[in-house]
Amino acid sequence: MSNPSGDANKKNEYCKTACTLLAVLLTIMACIMPMDNLSLWNGEQPGHRNQYELMAEAILDGRLDIDYGEDTLANLENPYNPQERDDAGVWYPWDHAYYNGHYYMYFGIVPVFLVFLPYRVLTGQALTTFRGTQIFVVFIIIGIFVLFDLLRKRFFKNMSYMAYIGLSVAVSVMSVWYSSAEPALYCTAITAAIALQVWSLYFFIRAVWYEKNENKQIAYAAVGALLGALVFGCRPPIALANIIVLPMLYVFIKQRKLTIALLGKLALAALPYVFVGVGLMAYNYVRFDNPFEFGQAYQLTVADQSQYGFAIHSSDIIRIFNGVMESFFQYKKVNEAFPFLETGGMLFNYPLLLLSLGAIRSSSISFAKKDRLIPLVFGIFAVVLIITAVDVLWTPYLLERYHMDTYFLMGILCFMGVGLWYSTITREKTKRIFCLIVVGLSIISVVSSFLYYVDTVCVYYPEKAQEIGNALFFRSIM
Repeated sequence: MSNPSGDANKKNEYCKTACTLLAVLLTIMACIMPMDNLSLWNGEQPGHRNQYELMAEAILDGRLDIDYGEDTLANLENPYNPQERDDAGVWYPWDHAYYNGHYYMYFGIVPVFLVFLPYRVLTGQALTTFRGTQIFVVFIIIGIFVLFDLLRKRFFKNMSYMAYIGLSVAVSVMSVWYSSAEPALYCTAITAAIALQVWSLYFFIRAVWYEKNENKQIAYAAVGALLGALVFGCRPPIALANIIVLPMLYVFIKQRKLTIALLGKLALAALPYVFVGVGLMAYNYVRFDNPFEFGQAYQLTVADQSQYGFAIHSSDIIRIFNGVMESFFQYKKVNEAFPFLETGGMLFNYPLLLLSLGAIRSSSISFAKKDRLIPLVFGIFAVVLIITAVDVLWTPYLLERYHMDTYFLMGILCFMGVGLWYSTITREKTKRIFCLIVVGLSIISVVSSFLYYVDTVCVYYPEKAQEIGNALFFRSIM
């Protein structure tokens, strides 16, 4: 005999799966489709933004530098001084690394090997840079949905399905929205790093908290290590998220007896960090005679960074503090003209992220102890601050795209905070109200991303922004 209750549950699960796939598809389309329409970023006006395409060609020619012909900076006393370059009136490739008369791609090499070189070899054509960004954005969005589904099933079974969908969509959009407006080059490196880091965290979390077989745990950890290591070859600040592996390793070891055999397995899982690290250091040394120099000291950009170093002075401490405060809490005034908003601090842009504080409530901490989640929660908190501090210290200006380095991490923390909140709320009515709050803030986050996208487009395409504003307010028919 059939089980009506079981059949109903299966049908409900099928409906949820279909809804999830639809949400993933619509989110992907909303984030990648606008990239095709912006001529400054879609390859119609490549400028300096086609470095990944040129780098793939250079590698096929057996070179690690990009050949632009004559070295126009050779006679300058300090070619890294932007004022001196302007006074000389010479042409040079913007945002490249310049060393010993050669121009190198400043941005990480890994995306070249992941998509640009394979595409060039397989098709004989160059992959336009923004297409690479689209590919990475797809993997980011799928990764966030999959990661949140794993967290929900393993830790937060009381979380409503609607809250899961709302947070997955909102975190996906807020993590990549800037790349929708400026998809080429800068966001190619950033989205590649985010995609690899999201999936790295998925495999590590699955290894530590989900799998039971030790050999499977080691295998998943090795995949996580490989993906995490590759982030260093995309955008090093985002790669600092690998620090989260340390508290996860602590939880893993805490569960079992530490033996020589287990240490051997852990060393095996960590080998990808060694191999990728050696490869990147060799790549840096061949270019800059320094295995730890990624090119920032030799970047041809808005400031002279040739004196860049790792030493931190007292003035830097103040700069870091002010920068962190600005990054999180900066308020921008609302404008009269559409789209009304400007980007500000991360918590101002997306108040939804304030729900991450739910992870450090006393009742949440008590619940998290049962599943050994506290090291992960505080590890993510710490890494967000570390990455933000590094961004402040290593860049002449704190631009909005640097927030992408931490949006996805804060989004994960927000999801965990909401999940812990759900786990400690007892009354069903309260849960429903909280679900409405979460979904409402998620919708606001998606709408805010759209408005900030338009605000960014205003800088380069004011007429397009005006068209969007007219369409939204039906001005064209009035």
